[in-house]
Amino acid sequence: MRLDRFLSVARIFKSRSLAAEAISSSMVFINGIPAKPAKDIGPGAIIEIDTPRFYKKLKVTSLPARNVGRREASMSYELIEERTKD
Repeated sequence: MRLDRFLSVARIFKSRSLAAEAISSSMVFINGIPAKPAKDIGPGAIIEIDTPRFYKKLKVTSLPARNVGRREASMSYELIEERTKD
């Protein structure tokens, strides 16, 4: 699954275009390497998101086949670290 689609389906970003914009602005890393929106990811990938508003580090556990509800979306990743910025 594409990284921008996963971040949208997992409800990390409100839309795929916002996810792609953050990725293109070098705010998203996969396993410590700057990512591209079309990068394929799979279970086990470590994603770090460092925006001006928040920082999240998560591990992908599953790839949803379609858009899912908030509860199911949160089960597609394991949150390792999270903090907000002021």
